[in-house]
Amino acid sequence: MAAAQLAIAYDGSPSAATAVRTAAALFAGARAKIVTVPAPLPHGVQGASRFLMSVPSGTLDRALTEISERTAEEAGTIAAEGVRHADGLEAEPLVTRPHSPTWEALLEAARGTDVLICGARGRSDFARTILGSTSTSLLHHADLPLLVIPDDVGPLEGPIVVAYDGSPAADAAIDVAGRLLPGRAAVVVNVYESQYRDSRAVRALARGEVGEIVQALDQALTEEAAATTQQGVARAQAAGLDATGETIEASKGVWRTITALVHDRGAALVVTGSRGIGGARSVLIGSVSSGLVGHADTPVLVAHAPEI
Repeated sequence: MAAAQLAIAYDGSPSAATAVRTAAALFAGARAKIVTVPAPLPHGVQGASRFLMSVPSGTLDRALTEISERTAEEAGTIAAEGVRHADGLEAEPLVTRPHSPTWEALLEAARGTDVLICGARGRSDFARTILGSTSTSLLHHADLPLLVIPDDVGPLEGPIVVAYDGSPAADAAIDVAGRLLPGRAAVVVNVYESQYRDSRAVRALARGEVGEIVQALDQALTEEAAATTQQGVARAQAAGLDATGETIEASKGVWRTITALVHDRGAALVVTGSRGIGGARSVLIGSVSSGLVGHADTPVLVAHAPEI
């Protein structure tokens, strides 16, 4: 199997350095582009000459050119620094053209790779790249798998936890995990919520014949959730993962339940789809992937449903 192709966003911040080192540990031997995005000159700066009447003609243009050249030089230094953090990867630096917003340049630079990797936070000077707003924008706009790595990432020896609800996005997430991390131990978890058991209105009616119907509906929902879990396990095994399954009824929300399982299992990585399916089943909709990215202290790999 060919080595994975990575694009890793890097801005010189501790968060970005953690992302590079974590990627190297997860995907040893992969090829990687260490991508730095210089910030462009402030909008409208070219029109500043009308306020600088005493500056000789051409001086402002030369100054702006020098600033741009020094910005590009510093960006190259930052990208090279990122390569030095990538021990275990076949890494090369890539400095994009100055661009804002940063996430657009990162997506363009990542075209043709298997996954785009970024830290959760970054710094706020001219080379800002991995700000929380950037990772959030990537989560909403990325059309390739996105791996967001928190600052306080723990050991990476544990299994993968794959959040699964039977949706196309969840299927895509399993396929991506199998392609990037073949042979890895994985727990496929389907977290569902019972609108029958948890509804006050339904509980008030759950007596006599109505109660028996409610119990039957709840049992059917539970069995459907278990069947969905097994569907995910079968897909994960076919994708090359060493997979087992677990079905959990959520008592405190889907992403919180998944996060608790991640802690219990000492998981190295959470894998989720970017959106899910509706109806009675609790699903991995955008709010769940956002919740995991925003709160998990474990790397989160987000895959998107294929376009139809």
